[in-house]
Amino acid sequence: MECLVRWTVFSMVVLLRYTSANPITNTTALPLKGGTLHCSNVRPMLSTEKGFGSENVPRDPVPANGLKVCIPSNDDGLNVSCCTTRMETGLASKARQDFDQKLQSTLNNHLATILKAKSKRFNEFFSEMLAKSRKEFDEMFKRTYGQIYENNKDVFYELFEALSLYFEKGKIRLDKSLDNFFNNLYQKMFLVLNSQYRFDEKYMACVSNQMNGLQPFGDSPIKLSLQVKRSFIATRAFGQALNIADEVVTSMLNVQPPPDCSHALTKMSGCNVCQGRVNLKACPGFCGNVMKGCLAYHSELDTEWNSFVDAFGKITERLLGPFSIEAVVEPINIKISEAVMNFQETSAQVSEKIFGVCGKPRLGARSPQEINYETISFGSRSKARNQPKINQTPLEKLINETNIVVRATKNYWSLLPEKMCLDIEETVSSQQESNCWNGKSKNRYTEVVVAGTGIAAQADNPEVKVSSAESSRQTSKLSEQMYTLRMLVSKLRNAQNGQDIDWNDDESDDEDNVDNVYRGDGSGSGDGDISSGIDQHSHGPIDQEGSGGDDDEDFRRGHPFTKAPPMHQPVPTGRSPTSSAAPPTAAATKASVTKAVVTYLFPIVVVWLGGMFSDW
Repeated sequence: MECLVRWTVFSMVVLLRYTSANPITNTTALPLKGGTLHCSNVRPMLSTEKGFGSENVPRDPVPANGLKVCIPSNDDGLNVSCCTTRMETGLASKARQDFDQKLQSTLNNHLATILKAKSKRFNEFFSEMLAKSRKEFDEMFKRTYGQIYENNKDVFYELFEALSLYFEKGKIRLDKSLDNFFNNLYQKMFLVLNSQYRFDEKYMACVSNQMNGLQPFGDSPIKLSLQVKRSFIATRAFGQALNIADEVVTSMLNVQPPPDCSHALTKMSGCNVCQGRVNLKACPGFCGNVMKGCLAYHSELDTEWNSFVDAFGKITERLLGPFSIEAVVEPINIKISEAVMNFQETSAQVSEKIFGVCGKPRLGARSPQEINYETISFGSRSKARNQPKINQTPLEKLINETNIVVRATKNYWSLLPEKMCLDIEETVSSQQESNCWNGKSKNRYTEVVVAGTGIAAQADNPEVKVSSAESSRQTSKLSEQMYTLRMLVSKLRNAQNGQDIDWNDDESDDEDNVDNVYRGDGSGSGDGDISSGIDQHSHGPIDQEGSGGDDDEDFRRGHPFTKAPPMHQPVPTGRSPTSSAAPPTAAATKASVTKAVVTYLFPIVVVWLGGMFSDW
């Protein structure tokens, strides 16, 4: 009897050890709630869609002892799964990859791409409008002022170049550019209207200093400068805001989710397959908690983004109202021509006052030229512009449509988790709440759903924990974008008030481009640089002897402005005040060498003398 008992005990021990070493593979013997676990129905998905290959996917359930995320529910008392530990790792990688791709698609397709397209169209539209205005300006002034305009059109071209460069780079002070333009135009017109006289550099400097007091153009420069400045500042701010917003959206793709996110994503989109569930969507509440936790950093951008949307709407109102760029650019030829006419009408009084202050000039060797201006009728143009508009112009329509797109993105970042779960909510909403994946089984999601978004709101998130210690690096990236939006909002508010904006574009060649705008492009009479008053260049003095040189010859041919008079400006480094092309004289070279020697030796002598006195 004792032997029988021992044999029975021994047999049971052997059986238990064998069972542990060789798990049951017959799926019909594994009862589960609602059915049995079969791996055959998920093998195609695991092999192809999840990318494991059929040879790596078990045909029958295997022990789930090594799994860390996809742990089976213990309600049925079984601990088996269709996934191995290696497959679980692969599912985690696949879940994170799918999340990144979906986030990138959502941000790019729904936001960045739209902003980029609107920005591109707006820039193209503005460039086309400015080019058209420049062409109309050229045609009108050729027709009105003839050869005089042809000889001096580089002054006007440079104004358009300055306006174009401001829109592209933002490095030009518009008010200064317009002041210099009118100052240069004032001097050129003074010479034309007094072409019987000869003026030297000193005299023209005196003429330049009288402009503000004389106001030869009336109030046209003040009005035009104000209109151009505020309209161009607002227009550039509108276009740049779209570019910067697009860059912010793209940069937010570099903000990584919290470490717990990977665990939650795997649990939401991978573990259902391990339990033999095919095409079973996550419960909406489950997905909501996961996405709110994974996108906690991204949601923090919502406040700054909403401020940007509001500021963008304000600048749009300005562009559609008092700061309309079309109302400035399209009639700019009329406005400048009116200024020219004002000067022409008061030219005698202006010249008399200048002669009284600067002295009576000497008569030149040539006979006086009679300058005839054709009369322009401004009535029809002005009357048409005063009529109420019935429809929006194409540019106004584009501006309005762009604002509608931007306004639709308000609360975008706080609603981003909801957008990421949209396909799930649409699928599950038509089903019963219990007919979804809750992270463990096909059943109702019973955890508390987090109400808010952002880092602080995730303190009670059951799926993703956001630790402040772990988030320092990501919040640093986030802070950069928040700061960028704050600065953008500040710029938009300045533009709304017509104030200058420092864009600080990272363009290495900006300064060169700005300088080049104010150098003659050779489109005039072509004998030398023609200044437009950028306080950069001066030009050679006019030959006072009338010796029959190039200047006199040009005047005889009807080109009075081959060499523009100086604008009372400093001579740039490396240029001779008398000629930009003349080589330095021997005396100048000797003086430069002496100055260099004194400059470099003087400190050495001082130190040496100081040492002698200290020794005493």
